[in-house]
Amino acid sequence: MRLLIAEDDLSSRKLVKKLIERFTDYKIVAEATNGEELIKMVIREKPDVALVDIGLPFLNGMEAIKSCKEVIPNLHVIFITGNDEYAIEAFNINAADYIMKPIEFPRLLESLERVKKINSEDLNTKKDLMIKYNSCYIFIPMSEIIFIEKNDRKSVIHTTKGQYETYESLSNLENILDQRFLTSHRSNIINMDLLDRIEAVGNMYFVYFKNYKEKAKMTKSKFHILQKYKASI
Repeated sequence: MRLLIAEDDLSSRKLVKKLIERFTDYKIVAEATNGEELIKMVIREKPDVALVDIGLPFLNGMEAIKSCKEVIPNLHVIFITGNDEYAIEAFNINAADYIMKPIEFPRLLESLERVKKINSEDLNTKKDLMIKYNSCYIFIPMSEIIFIEKNDRKSVIHTTKGQYETYESLSNLENILDQRFLTSHRSNIINMDLLDRIEAVGNMYFVYFKNYKEKAKMTKSKFHILQKYKASI
């Protein structure tokens, strides 16, 4: 499992590395010493889990992780901090754990093992998107999903093989989809790997896809996130 450590204190960072490097199941792929660096490293390395100190300089760990999750919604986060005032906020963004300093290794290992188990289950369940369609369930390979749009109470899934309607909300679908997907607008989720071109229209953008006539919408703020994603590939 690929890990990122975001900690500005050198001694704390060395301690976490020393604890983790005892286990061959875990590989540290990047280190960050401030919030801006954390965002950059997450986008570039796409780790499975980030170990994050909230008290990072320039941009605190909580705000940096919120930005990271806009690009990689399924990023697992374990906060390691000396401050307990963000515990509820961590819960709200589905952090895997909130560990208070000084670090107790059994607690850290337990958290990592829990995330590893979730990742293993995800590999087996997230290859296809399962939706209820009419009176049956269908399985759509994620690589075939072009974009998803909200249409009244339904979500319309545009794929390379046709369109499917479901009553699943965009927010629920976003949590199921992998990191190639971006909620580009309140009414759209797009597959960033299937883009053909993007056109600026007033205060927003229209997104066009390869070999597909329908288009999606994108806000300016999400356009900047897309640029970071493409730059990291």
